[in-house]
Amino acid sequence: MPYTGHVRKRTTKSGITTYQVIVEEESSFANGKRKRYYKTIQGGKKQAEKVMRNMIHELETRTFVKDNRITVRDFMHQWLEIYVKNQLSPTTVQHYIDQTEKYIIPQFGDTCLQQLKNIDIQKWIFSLQKASPRTGKPLSPKTIKNIMLNLSAAMKKAVMLELIPKNPCDDLTLPKLEHYQPEVYSMEEVETLLQCARNTVLYLPLMIEICLGLRRGELLALRWHHVDFQTGCLTVEENLVTVNNQTITKAPKTQSGRREIQIPGTLLRLLKNTKAERHAGQNDYIVCQEDGSPYKSDSFSMKFRRFLKANDLKHIRFHDLRHINATIMLSLGISPKVAQERLGHSSYQITMDIYSHVLKKVEQEAADKLDAALFEQNPA
Repeated sequence: MPYTGHVRKRTTKSGITTYQVIVEEESSFANGKRKRYYKTIQGGKKQAEKVMRNMIHELETRTFVKDNRITVRDFMHQWLEIYVKNQLSPTTVQHYIDQTEKYIIPQFGDTCLQQLKNIDIQKWIFSLQKASPRTGKPLSPKTIKNIMLNLSAAMKKAVMLELIPKNPCDDLTLPKLEHYQPEVYSMEEVETLLQCARNTVLYLPLMIEICLGLRRGELLALRWHHVDFQTGCLTVEENLVTVNNQTITKAPKTQSGRREIQIPGTLLRLLKNTKAERHAGQNDYIVCQEDGSPYKSDSFSMKFRRFLKANDLKHIRFHDLRHINATIMLSLGISPKVAQERLGHSSYQITMDIYSHVLKKVEQEAADKLDAALFEQNPA
């Protein structure tokens, strides 16, 4: 779309000379409603003409943005309130708010949005790898990546709103993500864990985890109506999360997260006995506190950590119990496809990627058994 422009000399009452740059959209001449863009320059005529040419180029290439003084702080708050809160889940919203308030605003809050540069963000990333201003310790690559995803999404919206011409988060160099290798107990360590937990409130949730491999939120959201004692089937259809110190339940992120799992006989009997011993409360949670209310996710993980420490057991995350379940299944020769469905992975490839080291071991054991069956009596 063609544009034309000119500069106009202006002198204030105090004698200061400025130049006003005026650029017009030529197609607006015909209808009599001229679309104009203005910019005032404190400098010479040549500088003003250069600014005019740049404005015309930016308008024709659709990279022009009007001057505005909105700060990163103000825009981030508007973005969270208008766009994030109305489109994302409560837990994701809370993560975005925490990252914004803890990291982004302390660093760039007072910066004009149009002055936020790629190089400044890159320098900040390098500094976070060395030490976080909040703790003095380096931030993990995963945390840095999540913060940048947050900031980049906000800047993308700022580009769409024509507040900035380009996303300053494009082409950043992020730290390489570390592949987490979960701690997995041996069968002997699993037996010791369960023996220590027997006659404690943790025995039932640990049995459920080791037998079924649920996610923590799925475990804490379980209610008695999710268990079909006739068919021995457990329905997973909710996830319990903590937002603003309040527990809420939500549907699984993916369709594969909503699933039915057959319950091993020993666990099914334990569930029957536990239900018979309890008085059904209003919430009816299977894993619950003494008053029948659900656990908050972080406090439940803390309870598990204290239990391990009190019993001098090797430290693992509660989520690692899910990995233990998967490792046991695959080590017993259960099909990875069946494991994928029981674990609620959204794809078969995810299961293969996470547990490739286990599958290699299973494959080697299969090769050894095949070798023994074929050639033990008649070596080649």
